[in-house]
Formats: sequence, C-alpha cells, structure tokens
Amino acid sequence: MAIKKEISLLPEAENPNSFSARIFKWLTTVGRWVIVVTELIVVGAFLSRFWLDRKNADLSEVIRQQEAILQSTQNFEVEFNSLQKRLKIISDFYEKQPQYKQQAYVLIDSTPTDLIYNNITLNHDSKTNETTANASLIAFQEDSIVNFITNLMLNPDIASVNINQIKKEARENNYLISISVVFKSLKAKS
Repeated sequence: MAIKKEISLLPEAENPNSFSARIFKWLTTVGRWVIVVTELIVVGAFLSRFWLDRKNADLSEVIRQQEAILQSTQNFEVEFNSLQKRLKIISDFYEKQPQYKQQAYVLIDSTPTDLIYNNITLNHDSKTNETTANASLIAFQEDSIVNFITNLMLNPDIASVNINQIKKEARENNYLISISVVFKSLKAKS
C-alpha cells in the first residue's frame, strides 16, 4: 500500500502562549473593538445628519422671515430718513430766518394732513411791512383743497388768500395747487 502524502496550508498548531500568538489574538480582539467603535461613530454621524439638516432648514426659514421683515421695513426707513432730512432743513430754516417762524406755523396749522407741500417761498417786503407766502401743493382729494382754503380764509393771522391755479392732470389722481397768502403783521409771541 502506498502512503498518501497530505499538504496542509494551515499552520501547525502553535503554542497559545507564544509571543506571536498573543499579539495575533490581541490584534484581532482590539481590531474588532476598533471596527465596532468606528462603525458606531459613522452610524452616529449619519443619524445626526438628519437632526442637523432639520436644524439647518429651520434656521434658513428664520433667516428668510427676518430678511422679509427687513425688506418690508426698508421703505419705512427711507421715508423716515427723508422726513428727518426735511425736519433738519426746516429747523435750519427757522434758525436762519426766525422772522418767518410764526407765518410757517400759521400755514402748518391751516394745512390738512393729506396735503403735501412741493415748495414754499416766504418773503417780507420792508416797504409795505407785509409778509407773503407762495406755495405749491399736491392734494389727492377735493375735500382737502376746500378745507385748506377755508382754513386759510378763516385764519385771523392771514389778510388775504389768492388761488393762482388748481390743476388736475389727465392721467394723474392728484391735484396741483398754487396759492399766494398775505399775512397780517404778526407780533412776536413768547
């Protein structure tokens, strides 16, 4: 009978207490734990992505809302700044031309709130001692024009009112008014 030779690719049983066997066992044990911990970190990062995406979407929505609020108040800010500039011009005018302060207040008190002054000129004639005002205004309603003219005529500080022009453009929804006002001699008020 012939003897059969066997070839085995498996290493021969080694002493489990040898140095190489201990290192191999340690590497496989620690390696498993490293792989498990790494997989847990990857799964945790993957799951946290859903939470972070939701948080990002919420923050994006808040930013869009705040941008909308800022854009809606932008027109108000422009109007407010324009009003501040006009008030500054008026206060500078009062400081430079204090003799016209009372006449300006008379016009302001007689003007309805929905009339807008385009321009106004105050002049004082030292020969006749008369102060006159020429003004152009914009009105959006006929009632405002009537109230304005009535207020001027009934004002005890105004001597005469002359309506130079009331005009309405064909495609416009407002009236252009040009008036001249002569003031009575106003005494200084304290």
